[in-house]
This record gives sequence, C-alpha cells and structure tokens, in this order.
Amino acid sequence: MENRQFKAIDETESEDFYAVLKEQGFDPDDFEQVEQLEDPQPAWISGLVVRKACITVRQKKTGMSRRYRAGDDGTAWVVEFSQDLKAGVFGKK
Repeated sequence: MENRQFKAIDETESEDFYAVLKEQGFDPDDFEQVEQLEDPQPAWISGLVVRKACITVRQKKTGMSRRYRAGDDGTAWVVEFSQDLKAGVFGKK
C-alpha cells in the first residue's frame, strides 16, 4: 500500500482560491496559504478517519491573516475567504 501525504487543500480548492482573488481584482502573488493539519480522528463509520485542518491565508502586503476550517469537515473555506475579501477584511485591491 502506498503511503501518501494528506493535504488539506486539494488542487481544485487551490484553483478556486486563485480564481476568487483574480475575480475580485487582487494580486494572487500577494497571498499565501499555510496548512495546519490536526491529528486524524476516528469517524463514526468503522475504519474511516476524519482529517481536519486549518488553512491560514495571509496577505503579504498588509500582514492580515485569517484562519479557515478545511479538510474532511471544512470544504467551504474558499467561499468564506471570498466573503471576507468582499467584506474588506483584507483591505482594498
């Protein structure tokens, strides 16, 4: 069995993240994402584990950062990030 590294951000989420930045007029190079994985927890279904994580998004220019839930229990973090951009949490474009 292959041993794979779990990543909280999958490829489509990363693509959506950068698309949101571009759509709202922000420079994608001004933002970074950092994953913080938590220890896997047993799920209600025998044999399954729930992988939880937080994604910290930081705007390099201002230093503003915000954490979002990700992993198996938080796939809407890009939507929450988009709402924060629209609300001005990360400042102006």
